[in-house]
Amino acid sequence: MGKIIVDSIDKRMTAPLVEYLNNSGYEVYGITFKNSVIISNHLKVIFEISKKYIKEDLIRVLSQFTREDYLLLGNPLMIEAVNEIKPEIKYIIPDKEAVIKATDKKRLMDFASKLNLKVPEDNPKKYPLIVKLNVSENVSLKAQQRYRIVRNEEEYKKAMAYFDEYKDNLIIQEYVEGKAFGVSMLLDDQSKLVDYIVHERILEYPISGGPSALCVSRYKRELVEYAYKLLSALKWTGYAMVEFKGDYLLEINPRFWGSMPLLFAAGSDFFGNYIKILDKTHRHIDIDLIPYKLNRKIYFFPQSFLALASYIKKAEFFKALEILAHIITAKEGIFHFKNPVPFLNYIRSLAKRNQS
Repeated sequence: MGKIIVDSIDKRMTAPLVEYLNNSGYEVYGITFKNSVIISNHLKVIFEISKKYIKEDLIRVLSQFTREDYLLLGNPLMIEAVNEIKPEIKYIIPDKEAVIKATDKKRLMDFASKLNLKVPEDNPKKYPLIVKLNVSENVSLKAQQRYRIVRNEEEYKKAMAYFDEYKDNLIIQEYVEGKAFGVSMLLDDQSKLVDYIVHERILEYPISGGPSALCVSRYKRELVEYAYKLLSALKWTGYAMVEFKGDYLLEINPRFWGSMPLLFAAGSDFFGNYIKILDKTHRHIDIDLIPYKLNRKIYFFPQSFLALASYIKKAEFFKALEILAHIITAKEGIFHFKNPVPFLNYIRSLAKRNQS
């Protein structure tokens, strides 16, 4: 059926994708930066490249593939490089200008407000508010280190001192309450909708704010409409995950997203449709069509259990019982009895990270 090369094979979210592509009959190749801990397995060949010579190394690697092969990109550095070198292989990614608009939160908020989308107030005069990086792409900080929620003047001063190194790259907004949703969309080369999935983030770790530890597939028509309106206006191509709090736009994630394994638990053919776009055999869909199963849940180990322990430690026992009920009725994001290797690799990578 052809060859597919996938990047970000050192990330947990790509393991189910690699398995899906293998089960679909493709030869799957991996590409990663040197000295990365590889999570995915069942890869035909793993190509290592350097961040210093990323374009030169990518040209060398991709020259081994043809116009009949496929490229799936999730790393922002590689997306940027491919946008410049334009290799002769099948792929679809957003252009450089769209990515810049999407990842600069100040520009994005201004752009979205002109589309009459709800965005948090900029530089609010009252607490609580949130101080965060305006552009967080290619920053080495973890997700939970990229923002601070402040509720008074003292916390504000501490946040500004914490971000002193990034003082020219900050955005200060009102802190909006509400459930956290993500709308992940796939658009073709004309920015027409081909597929999407909505997820609700039920649990984060750390619980004060961090990556998703447990999420569930939902359908929120108004958020699908908002996300499509925004991405269409940006002339987006390929995939992106648009984040909301309640019905307020927070940001756009232009790369592989943390809850991506939910696609497979929810029976989505998101990446099958990605390949169809590249083969020009895809179909457009309407936002009233739900192309996945609702109320399918995944959790991640050990993060969900660490979050559970955090709530028990805080004596929030009702919340802890609610979380435990979710975990019992959910699937682990990357573990499968038929192929436990990626899960074991991921646990080893966490152990290695904690030792360093």
